[in-house]
Amino acid sequence: MHDDTPWARERPDRADESPPNYPATDGRTAWIELTAFQRDCLEAIARLERDDVSCDERAIVQTLERAYPSVERLRLDPNLRTLVGRDLLENRRLEARAEYHLTDDGRALLLQRAERFADTCGIGAAESGADEVTARETGEQG
Repeated sequence: MHDDTPWARERPDRADESPPNYPATDGRTAWIELTAFQRDCLEAIARLERDDVSCDERAIVQTLERAYPSVERLRLDPNLRTLVGRDLLENRRLEARAEYHLTDDGRALLLQRAERFADTCGIGAAESGADEVTARETGEQG
């Protein structure tokens, strides 16, 4: 049954069901299957990895506190475990602390989302990103 919505989508039968235009056909986790906090955790870890900072819980909390006034371990730990269980993060134990790193699936999910936003905004993210990498490798300035 199609509803007359602006998006011309069929409404899901349940509130936690994915809309039909977001199929998870390859068995991987879809962006909309994650909570906003879990998505923010992935982005925080990606930022820390990009900046070559240790991705332990303390650093993740500090990064997340830009968006959330106070992040407690009671909230962080189960969400990180969920992301590990969905194979989006891997947990490495180093001495008395744990570090989290994006898996290939986690990185692919973030890249897919970034490309979707870029396409929506009419920005050639893949093209400009490739140009920047090429320029850095060759030492050119644009």
